[in-house]
Amino acid sequence: MSRYKSPEVEARVIAANPQHVARRIYPYLGEVEGKQICNVQGSHGRMAVALALMGADVHVIDFSEGNQKFASALANAAGVKIDYTVCDILNISQVGLRHRFDCLVLELGILHYHQDLDRFFAVMRYLLAENGVLILNEFHPVQRKLFWPDGPRDYFHNQIIKADVPNPEPGGASLGTCDYRFWSLGEIISSAIKSGFQITLLDEHPDKDDPTIPATFTLLARANSNAYTDMRKGSAKPTAATQPST
Repeated sequence: MSRYKSPEVEARVIAANPQHVARRIYPYLGEVEGKQICNVQGSHGRMAVALALMGADVHVIDFSEGNQKFASALANAAGVKIDYTVCDILNISQVGLRHRFDCLVLELGILHYHQDLDRFFAVMRYLLAENGVLILNEFHPVQRKLFWPDGPRDYFHNQIIKADVPNPEPGGASLGTCDYRFWSLGEIISSAIKSGFQITLLDEHPDKDDPTIPATFTLLARANSNAYTDMRKGSAKPTAATQPST
């Protein structure tokens, strides 16, 4: 967590303007007060603490115990409570979390770590209450596939590539390499639909340095209760996308 200052210092920064910390997803949240929100792969907890300061009941799921430690200290310093589950998000059904959330928040750098997108969105559907909303703010596939320095330079490239693990400290030592799968926008939307989501909005946001190309996008998707119920009853063929593995 060396890219951030101490939890006490960061807590003061977040408390001064929590809406700014959550600026990428805040316009899509609607009423925050009392909302049950899960910050998926929520890392260091800054987004979670910002949402908690705005009145949400927030749960973070992330694989890193180090992130949990920092997030817990951050929440304590900010005077709010967040819940935190440490696990692989794809195995969430194995850890006894039975809560269903009003909203899932996912921000910047989530999807390319997953090599089975149908399974990932099936887990997202599993976590949402009926008619709950998924808010996904992600790097745009055009940005990652064509303009990212380590990208494949081919929008339709669909193979696994290796790249450096992001180091939270600028100029820090190498943390090794990681397998990435860069998805096209069509693949992302299709996978969400197959998993029982109804797409309600797709915003594409320009790059700040070159506004002629997209940098990020925000996807809003509502849990389609009819489709999900029908699949569970067997009127649609069950797949990995509708039945997350346990």
